[in-house]
Amino acid sequence: MRVSTSQIFDSGLQGMLRNQSALLNTQNHISAKKRVLTPSDDPVAAARALVVSQSREVNNQYIANQGYASDQLALLESKLGSAVATMQDILEACTGAGNGALTDQGRQEYAVELRQRLDELLSTANSQDGSGNYLFSGYKTNVTPFVLNPSPSAAPYSMSNPYVSYQGDQGQVALQVDASRLMNISEDGAKVFMRVTDESGNITNASVFDSLKNMIDTLETPMASNPTFQSDYTNALGELQAFLDTAGRVRSSVGARMSELDSLGESATNLNLQYDETLSNLVDLDYASAMTEFANQQLQLEAAQKSFVQISGLSLFNYL
Repeated sequence: MRVSTSQIFDSGLQGMLRNQSALLNTQNHISAKKRVLTPSDDPVAAARALVVSQSREVNNQYIANQGYASDQLALLESKLGSAVATMQDILEACTGAGNGALTDQGRQEYAVELRQRLDELLSTANSQDGSGNYLFSGYKTNVTPFVLNPSPSAAPYSMSNPYVSYQGDQGQVALQVDASRLMNISEDGAKVFMRVTDESGNITNASVFDSLKNMIDTLETPMASNPTFQSDYTNALGELQAFLDTAGRVRSSVGARMSELDSLGESATNLNLQYDETLSNLVDLDYASAMTEFANQQLQLEAAQKSFVQISGLSLFNYL
């Protein structure tokens, strides 16, 4: 078979170009520190790596959600703790005000303190987060949840004649913190402050604000003109104690969710480590093998270049 000079030239040139392309490809992999840069490098590994990467991104979103949920629940737990502390002070003052040896003036002094505590408790119930969202308004996070009733009927105050009205709803903001866990990160303010339940789970007839205002009115009324003082005092005190129990239960529930988030966060972090290891095994470069291959390809290119120079210099005219 006759082989022309142009065929020899073209074959040698194509060989050098292939060697150069292979060398450049290896160099790109070394620079990127990756064994798989395009699906054509390893279609199976590339497909698996895509699935693992997507799973890791989803897991990272869960981790971000867990962080946000943890912050919200920590703030919620803090505000509930403030409400519990305020109520403990209120109950202490109420206990002192129930001393039969007190004069009307002495009871009125306790009433002044309780008015301050009422304002404090109302402020806590209307707490906002860093974004200005109300913590206890359900889904209506931009609405002030608790407002004074502008035109209540005469005391005593109750659910049918509230001293403070609830403007929120009964929803609870939830966040997906795991593939199988949708977690509430807010509390229904009506459940905490309005629908107060006793230790038996029965809803009392008054919100914590109603009960406290009734206690204040009872203490401000002179004993001589208040024949029902003892029963009014006892009822209000029992309802205030019921709120302390209610707030404590809700606070415990929030604490349990915070503990669950810690566990979920640890699991999500470990899962990310597994994803990273899997991705590394699929697409990361073996430097020793890559450098050996690079050296071999470099030698092949140099040999091809030398042989091309020698062959391209051959001609019949050299023998004439």
